[in-house]
Amino acid sequence: MEREHGRGGAHGSGPGRGRAARVGAVLAALLVATAACEEKEGAQGLEGLEGLGILESGSPEPTAQEADGPGGLVIPRQPTPSPSLSPSPSPSPSPSPSPEGLGGLVIPQQPTPSPSPSPSPSPTPSPSPSPSVSPSPPASPSPSPSASPSPSPVPSPSPSPQPPPVEPSPSPTPSASPEPSPSPGIPPEPPGGHPRCDVSEILEPSCGLWWGASPWQGDPEPLERAVDRKLDIVYTWNGIDQTEVPTEAEVEYAEEGRLIHANIEAKRFNVRGHPEQDYKDIIVGRFDRSLTAQAKRIAGLEHPVFVTFDHEADANKRYNRRGTPEEFVMAWRHIVDVYRENGADNAVWVWNVTGWPDNLSRLPRLWPGNDYVDWISWEAYNMTGCELMPHWDEVVSFEEALRPAYEWVQEEGPKHGIDPDKPVMIGEMGTVPIPGDPMATAEWYADIPEVLKRYERVKAVKMWDGMTAPTCDFRVGQDAYAQWGYSLAGRHPYVAVPERVQEIVDRALKTKEHLRKAQEEVHGRPRRGE
Repeated sequence: MEREHGRGGAHGSGPGRGRAARVGAVLAALLVATAACEEKEGAQGLEGLEGLGILESGSPEPTAQEADGPGGLVIPRQPTPSPSLSPSPSPSPSPSPSPEGLGGLVIPQQPTPSPSPSPSPSPTPSPSPSPSVSPSPPASPSPSPSASPSPSPVPSPSPSPQPPPVEPSPSPTPSASPEPSPSPGIPPEPPGGHPRCDVSEILEPSCGLWWGASPWQGDPEPLERAVDRKLDIVYTWNGIDQTEVPTEAEVEYAEEGRLIHANIEAKRFNVRGHPEQDYKDIIVGRFDRSLTAQAKRIAGLEHPVFVTFDHEADANKRYNRRGTPEEFVMAWRHIVDVYRENGADNAVWVWNVTGWPDNLSRLPRLWPGNDYVDWISWEAYNMTGCELMPHWDEVVSFEEALRPAYEWVQEEGPKHGIDPDKPVMIGEMGTVPIPGDPMATAEWYADIPEVLKRYERVKAVKMWDGMTAPTCDFRVGQDAYAQWGYSLAGRHPYVAVPERVQEIVDRALKTKEHLRKAQEEVHGRPRRGE
């Protein structure tokens, strides 16, 4: 899915292009994966999280702008305001016992009784065999039904739906949990301490992963408040004809310690309506002037930037529409060559597709080649109840959504020249509120970190915080259960960046003054607004 507000930045790289010399010092500091390996999961576990005053009062009114939905579906966004779903605070402290929610999160009871003490079953239970971070059954004064174990390697009880989480009252700081035994997919602690993780020149962490998003209206702060941390990556949208990539706003993202992932769309963003552009026009050099300007601007930043050309190229709206698959490959290679020729060795190239099972047979013809791709990326969505997907009847878990493409790359990819050892990025993910079972919405997000541990090539995940129709709303700030589960996932030690490591990242990325000097050197003029 995409949001066309002309924001973006890019970074790419290729073998033997001097990338290590340009960004080696930065990469040495970008020890984001240290969060996963050096922080003890038990000490930073989910039990006892308190003070999560995470519910926002409602996002700003959506503006009428084009949005690219799952699988490339384009829907005009209606400027109808979304009602605030933030629960009203209790007028006085409730004496009722506080039930335990996801990951041991203590949630004060609503002052009014729940309409029904029995659990509401999900209309279509997910068959995912994931040993996920499941919520604990609520501690209630009245007896609760027995929890049936999940068919997973590590059984966990199925939760009873709870009221949407409300801002809890202050509670004592929890004591550190005892250190757990090593989780599947995570190497055990070596004698003498945790292993030290690092980041490669293409931004692949040796353990843990990046946590990012394409934020609603380009504002990352609401999502960051929900998890009490910065996003590692901000996904942005640009046109092939734009020269200022990244934009000034995106440069500020980097200054504040975030990485940029820019999608360069085969559209002209400088023209009203953002008309599509044929791949053959890119191949023959019609847009070399704007591509050269993008490359020089990115090279001037000197820190790594993720770059994608025409994401979801296997989607019906793109496949054989803007050109043949072979022309897509030629256009991709041409763009990478232009970037490299103009010094943008700090660009890391992310090939993105939908990853939908019915589209996997299209991937071999769209593959640009191992020398032109650094990361492989696809989407992971659930759209149960979305009006734009009337035949989507079953709930698809996060694991079920990511698994088909993962297995295809590992098993079939080598037959088509695709290196299965390349790092994987879940480029977009999310679920709409699951009808009839709000707790299942929270679980969908809360399960993500434990699922990711079982897919070792996945090194980054980004959510799509957007809306394509009233019942196709992926914005976590508009659903209390979605935000609850998202906050738990984003605070999980496997994806969390400890404050001390974030400080290193902040120092490694260029300061505003240095960025200004770099831009003046490239463009010979001060930044806009100064």
